[in-house]
Amino acid sequence: MKNLKMILAIALVFNMAIATAQQEAYVAAESGLSLRDQPDVSGKMLTKLAYGEAIGLLEETDKNLVVLDAGEKISGKWVKVETRNHIGYVFNGYLSPNKIARTIRLKFNDVNVEIKNLATSDYKRSHNLKEADSTTIKVDINDKPEGKNIVLIENDYKQVSLFQRYENSFSYMSGDPKCNTNEWKQFSTEWKPLKQLKSNTFETLTYTEKDWINFIETAIKDLKDDVEDKCGKDWLNYVKTIKNLKDYPVSISTERVFIKFILTDSEDNITEKIIEFEMPKGS
Repeated sequence: MKNLKMILAIALVFNMAIATAQQEAYVAAESGLSLRDQPDVSGKMLTKLAYGEAIGLLEETDKNLVVLDAGEKISGKWVKVETRNHIGYVFNGYLSPNKIARTIRLKFNDVNVEIKNLATSDYKRSHNLKEADSTTIKVDINDKPEGKNIVLIENDYKQVSLFQRYENSFSYMSGDPKCNTNEWKQFSTEWKPLKQLKSNTFETLTYTEKDWINFIETAIKDLKDDVEDKCGKDWLNYVKTIKNLKDYPVSISTERVFIKFILTDSEDNITEKIIEFEMPKGS
């Protein structure tokens, strides 16, 4: 009997742990989620929950809600939740059962910017560019700044345009000491506009295999005279036959990725801000 009671007690604790784990959710609304004192859009707003913030689910109401977001219908219910400082109601159409990576926040004069789901090596999540023209974000070795969403929050600018470029390292692998690769370091690609997903959301570009090949051709052209002088025409001709990134003797890696913001205010004054993503060695 004692063993049975112990088994039942362990099972009860295990089931409670599962239930507790299942009751945690994360805010998936990019611009934040309103917490209200009643399950209604007219209810008093207690606070605004941040994107990725963890909350506890207390109970589900029978009140349905449909929200139109950028032409897409989001359906769900009002649910009662608990935060560190409040108990209230939120729309569960913007809740996720999965943990959401923390957001990097950039503060400009007339717009706040959020970069979603990018892991950093220094864990710095906030950058103030109201006075500065640029800032550096150190990217974690297990992540890349490509394919990330950049969201404009509380934007008061007349126009915001975003562009991206790469700074790549182009190296030659050669046993000939006169072909010293230290002579050729970083070479930058041209600025390209970011893909715009919504009126306030952009997606960073991804460097493709075709982009790498084009960069190889550009770098070889730029370095032609120097390579011929140090390594000879025969070696240069060999480099020109490269069709694949794995082909000997070329090695390419991304050193830095840049995002340029061109901000136009209501009086047509233009300001530029640069975000530098510093890549870990060997990326």
